[in-house]
Amino acid sequence: MVVKIGLPEDVSTVLKQLVMNGHFSMAGRVLLTYCRRTYGVDEETAARWTVAYFQREFPQQLQRHRKRLAGA
Repeated sequence: MVVKIGLPEDVSTVLKQLVMNGHFSMAGRVLLTYCRRTYGVDEETAARWTVAYFQREFPQQLQRHRKRLAGA
């Protein structure tokens, strides 16, 4: 049986603050580093988890960020 714990409250708060202040790339780096260090996974797996998290929690901000990157 898999038990989903979720992110610790402090990590979740930092991610929300970064995203709401427009620092989406930094929020992604924080989550990527957290996943790699906590779960000991490789870069590719952590990146997939990070994208999945942002698609679930911040879909509008992710879409805006992707548009900005495509325009650059």
